[in-house]
Amino acid sequence: MRGGLVRGIGFGVSTVLGLATAVLLLHYLSVDDFGRYATVSAVLGIVAGITDAGLTAVGSREISVARTAAEREGILSHLLVLRIAGVSVGVITGVAFTVIAGYDNVVIAGTALGGVGVILISVQSMLTVPIWVELRIISLTTLEVLRNLITLVSVAVLVLVEAALLAFFGVQVVVGIVLIPATLLLARVGVRGASGIRREMLVRLMRETFPLAIAFAMSVIYFRVLVVLVSLLSSEEQTGIFGTSFRIFELLLGLPALVLSVALPLLSVAGDEDDERLRNGLQSMTEASLLIAALLVVGIGILAKPGILLVGGQEYVDAAPVLRIQALALIPVFLGQVLQLGLIAGRAQRAMAVANGLALVLVIALGLAFVPAGGATAAAWVAVGAETALAVFLRIAVGRMRPGVAPSLWCAWKAGLALALAAGAGYVLRDSPLLAVCVAVLVFGIVALVTRAVPADAYHAFGLRRGREDE
Repeated sequence: MRGGLVRGIGFGVSTVLGLATAVLLLHYLSVDDFGRYATVSAVLGIVAGITDAGLTAVGSREISVARTAAEREGILSHLLVLRIAGVSVGVITGVAFTVIAGYDNVVIAGTALGGVGVILISVQSMLTVPIWVELRIISLTTLEVLRNLITLVSVAVLVLVEAALLAFFGVQVVVGIVLIPATLLLARVGVRGASGIRREMLVRLMRETFPLAIAFAMSVIYFRVLVVLVSLLSSEEQTGIFGTSFRIFELLLGLPALVLSVALPLLSVAGDEDDERLRNGLQSMTEASLLIAALLVVGIGILAKPGILLVGGQEYVDAAPVLRIQALALIPVFLGQVLQLGLIAGRAQRAMAVANGLALVLVIALGLAFVPAGGATAAAWVAVGAETALAVFLRIAVGRMRPGVAPSLWCAWKAGLALALAAGAGYVLRDSPLLAVCVAVLVFGIVALVTRAVPADAYHAFGLRRGREDE
């Protein structure tokens, strides 16, 4: 609980630093140069996302259950080999793509230079796994914030010296060179040379990772398919409305994984040794996740219109009701993340891949059926329906993985009641958005406390008592 809070605060700080970096780039680079920068960033972003291929999650689980320091060192070394090999192939493929696609020399060279940075950052990211496993969340969050801070400072220096565009692609190289030694020092785990790498260990890790790679690849495609379907089956106006809503919604999609993944090392140990502990962990996380998601839905519902007016102006105001609908998907998104962590901890990642595959098929089928007539609004409801179906598929998979481990969803009525009453209070005060948010949060908190919706572990985490049960 405390770790998730720290990670959430770190996410906020990193977001602010990222926005500051974007402002510097937008003001310094011309439109054409920023287009080149965005193109290279998109290519390398895909490379970094796909080449992780679930290695971080698998590595966290395997190191969590390792019995000795030597065993942890061996696992980390093999993970590093796989990560470096995968990302190197990805970078070469990315550079080849820019050549084949006919991009200019700056984009090609920038992809190559930025690719070196991606390799270094990938190594640094893998080295943080021991820190994550030991639940040194402050150290882990500090490294993440430091990464964004170094990026901001490096970009600021390049702006001050009026550097050419190509230099900006080398920023991540600087970040990697600075952070790798610091991460090694904090991780307190050595790595083996080439002579200590065993083929059978590499094969085993690849076998464990492959289903996760498929699931993660489908999750990258998942919601973005709807953007493509709207662009193909509806008008440009509807595409713009849905694209605006999705862009804002996308910022929150990474939050469940960031906050909840803190628990994966504990769940991994429980999954290896104690089913009852695993069930209790998943149950507490489910209760907390439903509350957090419901509160976010209330906040987005109230602030959607004024937020879009502030960011995009009156031209994009029609995206507000679409965003309110999409926000409902955060509830099954949070729940699904808990269930996926349970499947990873229980070594049932194949079931996770199957569930994501079924949900992807459902998104496409529902999108083809409803988007032509309903446009952006229909696409938003399709997202909610498909994400809810995915959560159901994952819940069934956890129940089949081990009897009695799957969390009960009976607690959902408490979060639902808090959401409904808070949303009602916010609607009454809708002409004063800031006051509406404050009152809605207060109502939500009161209802959550009265219905005992806050899990006992949350009280224990902060040294508090929850009524008679702790007396």
